[in-house]
Amino acid sequence: MKKLQKKNRPKSMQAQNKLMISQRMIDMSNRYVGIVAAPGAPDELARKIKEELPEVLSEEFEDDHEWEVGVHVDPLTSYAELTKELFQKTDQYYQDSDWDYTIFITDLPLYHNESIIGIDINEATEVGLVSLPAYGWPPNKQSVLETIVTLITSVQAKNDKESTDSNEENRRNLKRIFNRYFKFNKLHYEKSHNDATDSEHSIYQMKNNLRGYLRLISGMAWANNPLNMMLVLSSVVALAFATGSFSMVFSTMWSLSDLFSIWRMIAVSIFALASMLVWIIISHDLWERLEEGEDKRFLKLYNGATVVTLIISLVFYFTVLYLMFLTGSLVLLPPDFIIRNIGLEQIDIRFYLKLAWFATSLSTVVAAIGAGVQDENIMKESTYGYRHRLRSQEASEE
Repeated sequence: MKKLQKKNRPKSMQAQNKLMISQRMIDMSNRYVGIVAAPGAPDELARKIKEELPEVLSEEFEDDHEWEVGVHVDPLTSYAELTKELFQKTDQYYQDSDWDYTIFITDLPLYHNESIIGIDINEATEVGLVSLPAYGWPPNKQSVLETIVTLITSVQAKNDKESTDSNEENRRNLKRIFNRYFKFNKLHYEKSHNDATDSEHSIYQMKNNLRGYLRLISGMAWANNPLNMMLVLSSVVALAFATGSFSMVFSTMWSLSDLFSIWRMIAVSIFALASMLVWIIISHDLWERLEEGEDKRFLKLYNGATVVTLIISLVFYFTVLYLMFLTGSLVLLPPDFIIRNIGLEQIDIRFYLKLAWFATSLSTVVAAIGAGVQDENIMKESTYGYRHRLRSQEASEE
């Protein structure tokens, strides 16, 4: 009898453990967060967020939910002139997808009346939309991640009715949280009816003043990926270095670089960079022109973002070329040799710094010609207007 009891005891414990595991599996539920992102920079950022979001949500809710996050790329999130279609697309995803939470991340500059939209919540579907350009340069991954967590937490609190506050008051309170992610620009809250979705939207927006405009332009320039354009200009760097290196061995350049004042050197550099900037825009037809039916605000943003993107790329190009000339002059031009040829009493590091600066500026003017023969498609891919037209064409073909 004792043996029988000992033999049955493990089976009883095993059955109990199975029951506990089964009950735990019933209590545990999966929750899916669908992130719909525009191609390019928003998609890359969304995939970085995807890696961290499940763990952050688990810590935030402290329950037995298993969080799953998926990133879905949709080109329609990239047409500035099709803002209406964008909001309609959010409704389509909500209806077609069995997701617990839906977040849209777009590289579009969005407007509500005369204000810049940072975050938009559809009160009917509870779909959240995040406009990356409003976050400025660069849109901090942590800020966007915390924005998404705040949106999900707000939706869940509303569904669970954990708060005694009204939904309107909860939405207003979110403004204080979102303002942490928009430094130097304050968001203000407004509830408005959106004709595209035929529902009320909670909108968190900033003023379209100079500070807001510059923030938006810098965010758009980030989406243009200036480093990608810099890779296109790598052959131009090689051309400029070859030209400047040949000129740098002659004493005329030594004398001029020593003779020029700092202000004159700055003027030469600005002229050289401005020449290359203008020539790239003209030769690759990067300047957007107003067409019938287009919003003039978006045209200004497109062209402004193109100019800022090119400036960042060219400053980086200028810095790399300068370091190359500085290294070359220190290695190839001994001080004694220079003194014998131009009659200076002594040579110090300042001479080499100015010589490399002067060589960079002069070679940039020559290299501007080479910049005009680069791959036009790659150049245009770093501009908003071209990318959006290309994606629109691809979407229509599908």
